[in-house]
Amino acid sequence: MKKIVSSLVVGCAIMVFASWQYRLLCVLLCILINKSWMLHRTSKAVYRILCWSLVVGIFCAIPNYFQRGRTQLHYISKSGDYRHAPVPVYLANALLPEKEVCNLGIKAVALLGGGVHGVGGSLLDDAREDFWKGKLIGLYSSYNNLSHPGSFAFGQLWNELKHSGYDAIYITRPRHYDEGREYPVVFFCHGYLGSWELYQGILDELDGCYVVSIGTKDLSGIFSYQDINRIFSKYMPYLEKQGCGIDKSHIHLIGLSNGGSAADVALSSFSGKFKTITYMSTPCNVVKYSKSKVLMVCGGKDREGFGIRNTKKKLERCGTHCSILYDEGENHYMLVRKK
Repeated sequence: MKKIVSSLVVGCAIMVFASWQYRLLCVLLCILINKSWMLHRTSKAVYRILCWSLVVGIFCAIPNYFQRGRTQLHYISKSGDYRHAPVPVYLANALLPEKEVCNLGIKAVALLGGGVHGVGGSLLDDAREDFWKGKLIGLYSSYNNLSHPGSFAFGQLWNELKHSGYDAIYITRPRHYDEGREYPVVFFCHGYLGSWELYQGILDELDGCYVVSIGTKDLSGIFSYQDINRIFSKYMPYLEKQGCGIDKSHIHLIGLSNGGSAADVALSSFSGKFKTITYMSTPCNVVKYSKSKVLMVCGGKDREGFGIRNTKKKLERCGTHCSILYDEGENHYMLVRKK
């Protein structure tokens, strides 16, 4: 029976889960559970070495405790210096890689029926429709663009529960990085359920600039004035400490979904600080003159985008330069499908 269960666990890992890291974890669990294997009977020393090798391999590779690669997840102390990932956050990333959580979540949403009303229900309906129509093919390739920096969402959850006080940001350097140059910076603000690793793989396709993904202290994705002010008081000084050459005349901000609250704060309180402010799959709730140029990106099937044409006219009457990228056939997950 143990051999059958072990074989089923490994088979499910290979057939269902997307990444080699989680398969490795399942193999480890299989070995630990099934002590009736011939290896354990013949040589306990070899068995222990194999187990410890798998443990070391898992916790060194998932995620990167010492950050490497073009995209890195930096944890920042209260004093504005680099710190290592908190151990509970690192362990959560190792045991539950975001790619696997995303994979399981999408399939669960696809199989479950409706019943959720309001905005949340419409977003789940969009995800379910995309899955069954095969529109999510290639979704997980975005993770493959990265060197597994880990999910910032786990850090936000830990901050929310423990009020730890640290900050974390993803930093993606330009593809052909030159230490002697100054580059534009794009600050990306994700929405509900935290700053996902997934979007770092999508934004990896931007080149010739730094892409810095920031987040709220919790998973709400609702940004305050203090959250945006940290861009200038903490994040940009931190980038400079890391040796990043910044072109301060080209600072940009993108707010996705609930992250549109970040775009609202930037538009209302930081006029001219950002070269452009982009609303992605989210409404613009601020109408005033701003030196920053405004871009609204939205799908015609996304209820979050209703009324953006009218908002564009109001902004232009105030003297704010505004443009729209609108696709009638797209829903809330336009960025995921049309990188």
